[in-house]
Amino acid sequence: MTTKNEKTEEKSSVDFIAWSVEKRNGKTYWTRVGVAYKPHKDGEGFTAQIAGGIAVSGEIVFRKPKPQEAQAEAGGEEVPF
Repeated sequence: MTTKNEKTEEKSSVDFIAWSVEKRNGKTYWTRVGVAYKPHKDGEGFTAQIAGGIAVSGEIVFRKPKPQEAQAEAGGEEVPF
């Protein structure tokens, strides 16, 4: 039970992981730079959180988490951006 002044803890699951994708010297490098969650009520978008202090050049790709990443996120373990 919560009182009027207490905030209920809202736990969001990660729907997508944001990756910066760069091609250099004939290779493709994927760097995790953030997450996307909280689909909008109208179904037309989502909220993304990008890690601070990261310079991104090239593309940002959003992908569904792999099973081990989804499990770590749901279990409260910290998965670095």
